[in-house]
Formats: sequence, structure tokens, C-alpha cells
Amino acid sequence: MPVDAVDRSILASLERDARQSFSTLAENVGLSKTPCWMRVQALERSGALTGYYADVDPRALGLGVYAFVQISIDFGRRPEFEAAVRDCPAVIECHTIAGDADYIAKVICKDVDDLDNLLRFSISALPGVQRSATMVCLKTVKTRGSVLAAAERKGKKSG
Repeated sequence: MPVDAVDRSILASLERDARQSFSTLAENVGLSKTPCWMRVQALERSGALTGYYADVDPRALGLGVYAFVQISIDFGRRPEFEAAVRDCPAVIECHTIAGDADYIAKVICKDVDDLDNLLRFSISALPGVQRSATMVCLKTVKTRGSVLAAAERKGKKSG
């Protein structure tokens, strides 16, 4: 399903506030409630809108250390590794990457000792892991950027 200007407006509004009522959303995008609801349903069915999430402050749960772990694996073990990563609760995100490693994982821990235990006993024990390199996050500068804004970004030409 192609995403038109109205759909983009709906997605932008939901990125800003996914808890708003359909009445508010419809008003924000210039539609009546029923057509707006139908468009949201279509965006969900097409996969353009993948879900609605609560933004939980990790510090409220005693989690204070973010780290990014570059992981190199025996590539023949890729399916087992990926299945194990999906089941590891401390891994918040995991992506395949190009470069010196095969994957990068974003992890969250209580403290440095918890991170050390995660790296020694969980990450290193994942199937096929050959080596890892960890970067500890000192300060978060930006989270939850707009996917819509990235899609609409105009590329700058060098010259």
C-alpha cells in the first residue's frame, strides 16, 4: 500500500503521541473520525505502522548502564545466535552490521558489575560468539527520532 500525504500526517502525529484518541488524531490530520480510523487500520495491515509502545525510563527500574556490544560470530551459527539473542532480556536491540563485527547489540544493565556479568556469562555464551567489543554509553544525546522525518530528509549534495 503506498503511503500518501494524509497517511504521512497520521504517522507523524502518532509518532508524537501514540495515545491520542482517534478524535484528536482525526482533527490533527484534517479527517473525520471514521475515515481516520480506517486509514490507521490500513496502515497497520500493510505493516507501515508496526505498533504502539510505552516509553519506560530505565532508571525507574534501577537500570543505569547502556552499552553497545559489537559481536563477531562463527557465521554458520547465525540462526542459533539470532534465536538466542531474541531470548536474552538484557539485549534491547540487535542488528547485523557491516564492518569489523557481524552484529551490534544494545544492552541495558543495573550497573558496571551487572554489565560485566552479562558480557562474561551471557553474551560470550551465546551460540557461535568468537569475540566482542563493548562501548559503554556515558550520556544519551537523542532517542526516538522521527522515522517520518528521516524518510522526508532532503539529501545534501556536496560540491
